[in-house]
Amino acid sequence: MAQKQVRLGFCDLARDWDPNDNYFTRVLRAAGWQVDVVTRPQDNPDYVISCGFGRQYLDFSCARIQYSGEDSWPDLNVFDYSIGFPLFAYGGRYLRLPLYAMRDSWAPALAKHTLPDSEFLSRKKFCNFVVSNDFSPERNAFFEQFSARRQIDSGGAYRNNIGGPVADKLAFQRQYKFSIAYENSRDPGYVTEKIVDAFAAGTVPIYWGDPLIKQEFNPGSFLCADDYPDNAALIDAIEAIDRDDSAYLEICRTPILAPGCRAGQYQDDRLCLEFFEHIFAKGPKQAICRNRSCWGGIYENDLRYYRSLAEAAKKPKGLLARLGLR
Repeated sequence: MAQKQVRLGFCDLARDWDPNDNYFTRVLRAAGWQVDVVTRPQDNPDYVISCGFGRQYLDFSCARIQYSGEDSWPDLNVFDYSIGFPLFAYGGRYLRLPLYAMRDSWAPALAKHTLPDSEFLSRKKFCNFVVSNDFSPERNAFFEQFSARRQIDSGGAYRNNIGGPVADKLAFQRQYKFSIAYENSRDPGYVTEKIVDAFAAGTVPIYWGDPLIKQEFNPGSFLCADDYPDNAALIDAIEAIDRDDSAYLEICRTPILAPGCRAGQYQDDRLCLEFFEHIFAKGPKQAICRNRSCWGGIYENDLRYYRSLAEAAKKPKGLLARLGLR
């Protein structure tokens, strides 16, 4: 049998994204695909995946696949396919694939309830917080209010109080009974690695974000801020659980998946593989299905124009331009 082959482009990458070794290439190679990776339009890939940190995808004429790990909606005017968070369907052109299902912490999170009670009860530290930015006013306010009541160890770049950011997030979290796992923003379906990293570390996540989170994970396996009228009530509940080993262990022993939980469909890589193979089965030319109407062309040309303005704004300006004389 001939080996399955695909020439796959990657562009608009995050700084820590390796085009040759990432979740998508690993899923495809594990399924027997030979994946030849390129990063330039002139290398003529069969398909290109854009990770959202730029607009180089506009230079690729092949079928475009959008991937977003942020709280954003798919743009199927300029992309043929999209992968992201929203609870959305569009005729096989979109796959919901939460970031947490692509991370190494996902497997240990699924098994966290199998840890012995002694593992949970041995944790002497109370609560941690690992955040790199101040994007969420709700998260910032909760941290401030909670910190006024109890010592919360902040191991990220934001409000760090332990001497510097931690090198290993999960190793840090494993010392604690509770983890603040608030998202940057709030949208249905937007569930990142934050709650899953806390599960993987065997801590009790304190979650705010997706209003439908209880459809994603077993409600008994974490504390949901939406269940409480205000921050003070949530903090009271956390402190009560901290004093009650039975209540604490009940949450720790609860599997993160319950029958019908949305996250259950991501226990393996089947959905991702099927999505790509559905695209590849069409062939490179037939897979192109983005908006080719006159309005689609206008929309894409506008994006090219604004990209050119942004690139021009980055260039060093001469003295006259800096003085506003031209």
